[in-house]
Amino acid sequence: MNSLELLDYIKKFYSDISENKHQILIDSGDYLSSEIIQQSPDYKLEGKISIMKLIPENFSGYPIITEVELVPVTEQNIKEFAWLYLSCFEAENRHEQSVEENFRLKLKVEGLEFYFINYKNKPAGITGLYFHPNFTILSVGAILKEYRFLGIHKSALSWRIQRSEAINGSKPVFSWAYKDSISYENMVKTGMTVSEELLIYQHAG
Repeated sequence: MNSLELLDYIKKFYSDISENKHQILIDSGDYLSSEIIQQSPDYKLEGKISIMKLIPENFSGYPIITEVELVPVTEQNIKEFAWLYLSCFEAENRHEQSVEENFRLKLKVEGLEFYFINYKNKPAGITGLYFHPNFTILSVGAILKEYRFLGIHKSALSWRIQRSEAINGSKPVFSWAYKDSISYENMVKTGMTVSEELLIYQHAG
């Protein structure tokens, strides 16, 4: 299937369901696909996602605030984690039960860990790590609106990178962030560099 056929297939798929809003991610180095989608009036370039990479020996992280604590998620508190996840991302459609079931399944994946980010003993955010034998992924990270700009995200970022080094040694650490976002800037300051970039094309519907 060539790029034009694929674009038509994507349009048809979303025209057959009630949800028409969607995004297409294209590798920034895939010039042919970018040129094709730019010819369509239905898609607009919204931004870039940066795939970030850290070699542990280059880590220059932030000090971890003493009031910040990362608490492991378990089967017993997964419901609270799912609700906090939705709150952190300010989700309008709160399908809490389906999100909870999704995280219950993820908890069973070997090497995948989720954490509550507590600040002064109160839930302030969520985060996670995935340990692969050859690398680590900082899988998710979000802070409640009322707790942002307090250095909590930076502390959680440093904590996760240090845990990665403790478990996976000198294996590389990967994550992603929207280009030039606060998360992106925080990652750069820890020593992470851009490994790859994806272009985000938003459907106009």
